[in-house]
Amino acid sequence: MVRKETGNYIFPDILTKMMKGISQRTQYESEMMSLTFILFGIIIMSVYAIVYVDLSLFVKVMTILNMIAAFIFLSSRLITSYQQYYNYMEVMGIINC
Repeated sequence: MVRKETGNYIFPDILTKMMKGISQRTQYESEMMSLTFILFGIIIMSVYAIVYVDLSLFVKVMTILNMIAAFIFLSSRLITSYQQYYNYMEVMGIINC
C-alpha cells in the first residue's frame, strides 16, 4: 500500500488552503520587501549597539562581524529573489526584456 501525501506537512488544512491562494508574484514582492526591512534593521541595531551601548571590545567586534556576514548573506538572498521575480515576470508576459 502506497501512502498518499497531502502536501500539508505540519500545517493545518485551513492554513494550507490560504497559502495555496497567494500568488507567486505576491510572494516574491513580500520577500524582497521583508529582506530590505531586515537589512535596514540589522544595520540600525548594530550601529546603535556598537556606538551607544556600553559593550566590551570583544562583543563590539563580534557584532560588527555578524552584521557584515548577515548583510552579505541577506543581500545575496535579496538579489536572488529579485532575479527570480524578474524571470517570473518575463515568463508570465508582464514585462518585456
